[in-house]
This record gives sequence, C-alpha cells and structure tokens, in this order.
Amino acid sequence: MITFEQVSKRYGERLALDAVSWHMEEGECVVFVGPSGAGKTSILRLITHELQPTSGTVTVGTFRGGRLHRSHRALLRRTLGIIYEDFRLLGDRSVFENVALAVRITGRFHDQEVIPRVMYALEEVGLNHKHQAFPSELSYGERQRVSIARAIVNRPAVILADEPTGNLDSSTTAEIMTLFTNLNKQGITIIMVTHEQDVAAFAGRRITFKDGQIIADTRG
Repeated sequence: MITFEQVSKRYGERLALDAVSWHMEEGECVVFVGPSGAGKTSILRLITHELQPTSGTVTVGTFRGGRLHRSHRALLRRTLGIIYEDFRLLGDRSVFENVALAVRITGRFHDQEVIPRVMYALEEVGLNHKHQAFPSELSYGERQRVSIARAIVNRPAVILADEPTGNLDSSTTAEIMTLFTNLNKQGITIIMVTHEQDVAAFAGRRITFKDGQIIADTRG
C-alpha cells in the first residue's frame, strides 16, 4: 500500500532521510519512533506529497513517485486523514463546524449529507455532546479528539498522526491510544510518529529512526 524505495530527503545541506526503504500493507498500524530531528515527520510529509524526495521513490496506493498534478494530489489527500500535534482547530468555529469543514471541502454542502457524517464521527470519539462548544472551551484531550473526528469523518483509508499525544497527560494518552486501536480494528491503516517509547509500544509494528535512517523494524 505504501512503499519507500531508497528515499533520501535533504533540506539544504542537512540530510533528513538517508536512503530509507520500507513497506506497509493495507490495514497495518505502524509507529515511527525516534528523537526529534530523526526524520520521522518528513516521512508523513512525503506520503502526503507535501514534499518531494531528493532521490528515491514514494508509492502511496496507485500514486507512484514524481510531482503529482494538483488534481491528483487532491485525490490522494482525500484518502488520508491527518492528525497534528497542535490540533489546528479554528478557534472561531464550533466543534461541529471544525469537523464539518473536512466534509464540505470534498464538495458536500447539504445538511442531510454533512450533519449525520459529522455527528457519527463525534460519537466515535465520545464528543457528540460537545458539538456546539468552541475549542477554547475544551481540554487538550478533547481538542485532540476533535482533530481525530475531523480526520476520520470522510472515512479515509489511512490516518497519519504526527505526535498525537505530545500535549496530553498519561491518562488521556491511554484513552487516545485505545481510540486508535479501535479505528485500526475497523480496517483503517494507521501511521504514527512519536518520540515517546510508551506510545510506540501500543502498535503491532514499530520502526525506529536515528539520524535519518531506520535502525530497527520490529513486530509484536
């Protein structure tokens, strides 16, 4: 489903990824773990085609390498749900509207299409009762749940999560990890990057990064 073949990425003189190769199948849950600056976030940005590799080939489903045409890049990103460490919620929009934006951007604007999708996603993350609240009225854990609802509302094939527990306490982290586990059991492919070893332990497969290279790829 996703394959990196001898992928390197440079930012000026800095080598962020050094001839990285790996592959994952549909339905897997993979966590990339390593210290800050190890190259983990570059992996996610290459998958979304936000970045292009300096060398090597990135394949995501039927999209293989090269600079995608804008329309193809849009099609690719519709198959992805992205969760950010800093949530990226709009402060002047309610919880409902923050999630609904992800539906409307796909061209659905009628309430009969938007409302049930949004409320179902909020129910999955346990926040349907707070659909009228604003981000400033929520805890960090609740804001992360809203960002997860936004990521899953269009039923993506793959969820990409960048340090999704970085701002959370241990109890809330456990709740978020349980939520990811349940989503994976539904068949959603999950790729997460983290520097937290305890978080990485929840996944069936852990890929360890150091200095832009994979130093371990373990399962179980």
